[in-house]
Amino acid sequence: MRRVLILLLALLLLSACAAPAEVAEEAPPAPAEPAPVEPAPGDSVPNRTAPEDDRSLTLEAPLADGRTLLLEAVGKQVDEYSFGVREVRVYDGEELIQTVQAREGIEHFWGDSDGGVVSEYTSCWSREESMEVLDLNFDGNTDFGLFGWPANNTIPYYYWMWDPEAGRYQYAFTLQGVSADSEKQELESTFRLSAVEYETDYYRPDETGALYLARTEVSNWEVSGLDDRAARETWVPAPDQRLRPGAPDWSYHDLTLVRRELPVREFHDGGTISNYTEIWELMDGELQMTSREEFFYENHQ
Repeated sequence: MRRVLILLLALLLLSACAAPAEVAEEAPPAPAEPAPVEPAPGDSVPNRTAPEDDRSLTLEAPLADGRTLLLEAVGKQVDEYSFGVREVRVYDGEELIQTVQAREGIEHFWGDSDGGVVSEYTSCWSREESMEVLDLNFDGNTDFGLFGWPANNTIPYYYWMWDPEAGRYQYAFTLQGVSADSEKQELESTFRLSAVEYETDYYRPDETGALYLARTEVSNWEVSGLDDRAARETWVPAPDQRLRPGAPDWSYHDLTLVRRELPVREFHDGGTISNYTEIWELMDGELQMTSREEFFYENHQ
């Protein structure tokens, strides 16, 4: 009996000294996702797309190697009366091979004439007339021009020419009233000098395809003997001169007057009238009259 009591006492002591059971700790709750922050009123949100008012005009540009490029003039309505071109994208098929910035021509022509501020856009009265294509130097490659700005004169264009070696368009010059005569291989540029004078410059390509001034013709109604028929003068550069289109560093001081066509009217006894054109040409260092040609008006014949 005594042994049983001793065993029971030992068991009770062991139970009292036993370590408490371990309790598993709970993981802390995961932090909540932060709520999205709404932009405050007035904050600007970046827009990587083109402005909604951008529009384009696309023209074909055949090349001498048989390809036909697409020229896409991209711009917008800059004000109530003007459409402006910002850039011209040049595509060969689906591939964009060049982007021409209008600013290049604007900056080259105007420089810092507006206090160093250069517009990124040209100015034209319609989208359809904002760009033209033509072969300026008759090499079989299509060049292009951007309508510069509405002028109280013939319209000026910024022109880019295709460079076959570089395979891209290069800015060339700014000219007014341009037309190309493929038969004569001459590029004409006509503009008004004054209320009574107009000038036409004729350019031809040299062996490299670069254009140079061949002659200048000036029509003047003030020095003519007839109100309805202009006097005409022809000026040429020296044979070794290469005056380039759009160059600001040449004037009539660089040219020589070689021909003058002067209309005159003569009154005869009996009330008859004769009209002549006197032809003066440079000979022995001075102008000399070489012929006198009579002309008739239709209602006077």
